[in-house]
Amino acid sequence: MKNHIRIKNCFHLIHAVCLIFLLAVPLGCVGTRAFSFSRVNPFLGQGIQKSLDAAVAEFKVPGAVLGIRDMDGNTRFWTSGTADLKSGKLMSKDLYFRIGSVTKSYTATIVLQLVDEGKISLDEPIGKHLPGLVPKENKITIRHLLEMRSGLGSYGTNEEFAKMAEAQPGRVWTPEELIRLSSSTIGDPGRDFDYNNANYILLGMLIEKVTNDSFRNQLIKRILQPLGMSHTFVPTDMQIPAPFAHGYLVEDGKVVEGTDCLHPSAAWSAGNIISTAGDQLIWAKTLVEGRLLSPQVNAERFIMSPMVNKPGLYGLGVLNLDGIIGHGGNYSNAYTSFVGRHRGYDFVILVNGMTRDIEAGDFRALSIIQKIIKETGL
Repeated sequence: MKNHIRIKNCFHLIHAVCLIFLLAVPLGCVGTRAFSFSRVNPFLGQGIQKSLDAAVAEFKVPGAVLGIRDMDGNTRFWTSGTADLKSGKLMSKDLYFRIGSVTKSYTATIVLQLVDEGKISLDEPIGKHLPGLVPKENKITIRHLLEMRSGLGSYGTNEEFAKMAEAQPGRVWTPEELIRLSSSTIGDPGRDFDYNNANYILLGMLIEKVTNDSFRNQLIKRILQPLGMSHTFVPTDMQIPAPFAHGYLVEDGKVVEGTDCLHPSAAWSAGNIISTAGDQLIWAKTLVEGRLLSPQVNAERFIMSPMVNKPGLYGLGVLNLDGIIGHGGNYSNAYTSFVGRHRGYDFVILVNGMTRDIEAGDFRALSIIQKIIKETGL
């Protein structure tokens, strides 16, 4: 039964929209430490540490790392809480985290680069490049996939997927398998917003088809190397390199480790990146400013529409939540994240625990950054 609950919790990385914030179940102890590398207003800095500590306690997560860059390029990191509940190791800024669906912003950027290069068009059907994979392949466009309006079903809610994952938590999934399990349609292409990993699995396959290269290699060549992001990568197994923050979730009301409860291939180009706060602060600026895209294509990215029955607007791998622009992520219920900009401040928030049942759509990283913004005026 415990394995079943853990696998069920892990499914949240497959279909979570990561936008609702509710109360949580208690977790661990709290410790704090701030790291200053250049100037950020010291009074603001003190308020942020106080607010971060209060948020970690209020939302009852093990710990969090927060990085902020101000309008002058000054950078500072804050930490609060615990990275490993067993050893009591405090959180630190250099730890590796799984960043979940922030991965989608990378995948979207590579797709938009291919648009810039004239290799694909946003409004051409996915069936032109990947025939025979999904129904309505001549009506579902690349733009529909990017903006989560393809009408495809979700493999994360497919009972067949659930049974297979429960039986083999370490199973390596191929993109083709995931798409087969998502091939039902729940709506007409271009109509309703539905946050669904299948869209971005298809986009990962599109990248590989058009470039004749792996998604992993394209990520390295097009984004990580140009930006000097040496602590970001796509893992090929369930291991996370040291030093890392352990991820935690709740089973039967008890806190358990969930760092590696499901093989990361289940998320692939929709949610399978490991990184650090420092690297993600680089990405925050790049994402919001469109530094790797032409002005014309970057403008397409920020054409946003409302997310039906959910707060905020969604564009092409980027969202706007009341002026917070960027993307969030949830991996296995054990890690949540948000990377973006608010009022000119670039930020990253990485959290190593999520303590609510998956049906609640709980999302700690967003809750914490919203609290900090409200209390400090960030």
